[in-house]
Amino acid sequence: MTGTTGRVVLVTGASSGIGAATARLLAARGMRVVVNYLRNSTAAGEIVAGIEAAGGQAMAVQADVREAAAVENMVGQVQAAWGGVDVLVHNALIPYAVKSFQDMTW
Repeated sequence: MTGTTGRVVLVTGASSGIGAATARLLAARGMRVVVNYLRNSTAAGEIVAGIEAAGGQAMAVQADVREAAAVENMVGQVQAAWGGVDVLVHNALIPYAVKSFQDMTW
């Protein structure tokens, strides 16, 4: 990856699993990382602390990405801190009912 140093990436669902691994990887590539979480502020804080301990920049922001107002608030916090979001990694699980569909629809 080239040209990523200093860019701001928002990773939703980043307090565990694939989101946390993605946040760490992008921080190691020089990106400033927004660790979005829904409930687990402790885990999000640990991800941020680990990134910072490795010399990176990160911040944790709580937001339910299913709610437009929460997303607007989250982006506002990022804009205030770092001027905006350059890259979005939408990793958060948004459960919904899977309906039956025909092969042609797929």
